Amino acid sequence: MTYSHIIRKTLNIKDKNIHFDPETYILEDETIKEITYKVFEATLTYMPMACEKCGVVNHDHAVIKNGKKMSLLKLGTVMFQPARLKLWKQRFLCKACHQTFVAKTSLVQKHCFISNPIKTHIALELQTIQSMKAIGDRVAVSSHTVMRVLKTVGETLELNHQSLPEHLSFDEFKSVKEAAGAMSFIFSNARTHEVMDIIENRQQGELIAYFQRFSYALRSQVKTVTIDMYSPYMTVIETCFPNAKLIIDRFHIVQHLNRSLNRLRIEVMNTHRYSRPKDYRKLKKQWKLVLKNSWKVNFDTFMTHRLYEGMVSQRMMVNYLLSFDEQFDWVYTLVNDLKYSLSVGNSTQFLYHLERSKERQLRRYIRTTMQTLEKYSEAITHSCTYTLSNGHLEGINNKIKTMKRSGYGYRNFKNLRARILISFKLTDKNATTVRHLTFEEEKKEEKRKKAS
Repeated sequence: MTYSHIIRKTLNIKDKNIHFDPETYILEDETIKEITYKVFEATLTYMPMACEKCGVVNHDHAVIKNGKKMSLLKLGTVMFQPARLKLWKQRFLCKACHQTFVAKTSLVQKHCFISNPIKTHIALELQTIQSMKAIGDRVAVSSHTVMRVLKTVGETLELNHQSLPEHLSFDEFKSVKEAAGAMSFIFSNARTHEVMDIIENRQQGELIAYFQRFSYALRSQVKTVTIDMYSPYMTVIETCFPNAKLIIDRFHIVQHLNRSLNRLRIEVMNTHRYSRPKDYRKLKKQWKLVLKNSWKVNFDTFMTHRLYEGMVSQRMMVNYLLSFDEQFDWVYTLVNDLKYSLSVGNSTQFLYHLERSKERQLRRYIRTTMQTLEKYSEAITHSCTYTLSNGHLEGINNKIKTMKRSGYGYRNFKNLRARILISFKLTDKNATTVRHLTFEEEKKEEKRKKAS
């Protein structure tokens, strides 16, 4: 094993045409803009198979070596210190066309001094929740360089409009201020939880125009779409996905019921604020116990509680709170019957309890909740049949909020979209192929110019 191979292995350089002199491979440290770099020196040389300008085959010394050209490349960090490589590139002269060209390497792209391993590392760092300036400081580059890598990698992760999964999930999140309504649309594969794409505008017309880019055959293959209770999505699904069944996320159904019950609790609580202050405090402090599922309330474990005298169980405390108002007691039972029917997937029982809610005169906001659930009764039936939910999208949206907070917000939607796609779609394999993308495009462009 040669010294040059050991040094390449240490610096993680894959190109075997880069050679290090064991006596002069490391130079004195250099300070540039208050940053001290560790400097290495190497030579890039090989014998080309043909001339890059005219294409003549290198037989009988048709292409000869013609001096060297120095390039100063960034290598990232070595033992927590920024490193640079003074690379002497071999220059070649073609005797046929009398033109010169310089040796190329996979370590760096043409006309660039930032090495490809740095760009790959930046792409992988962009998956984590941190600011772009922090990433740049870690690899000794500027935040503008990180931004350029962000845009380049984001373009490679664009959605292919030739395929669609059978099960979709729709949701929205707060985007940038420049976006229409500041809310953007995100959809994913409901089975694999893979983020498919992000659309700047969540308005109905924009979504219909977007999904109609897919062929009718692809859209017809979609079996289910899981949404929250945002009504414009229903029109989008009916227009674009003719065979899809609508599923309401069970979390949003339970949330709708709990909000109505909690609002009634506050109303009952305020009626006892001055007449019965102790009971007022009980209703105020024990709101979690009221919203807890009734079949999970403990009734056989007794304990002391600072708001009650003697030994009490959770069931005893709930019964005491419900005794303040007869309608509060009845609505509590109704809401828990609906939640239990949903939890066991019994749609028939759920619809029966919805009908039972018409037996009494209820508060306006509770009646509105029941009418809303009745409006989505068919979708709720599908929710009881399928186990699909939007839980993964809620987690993704939470990570997006943290990502925006770490970068102190985003003004450009394209940059935010690219960051989200990198965070949820980029793999190590994608990151490895990204570094060769621009170089391959340049080769194609050179061939096109020669042909013209």
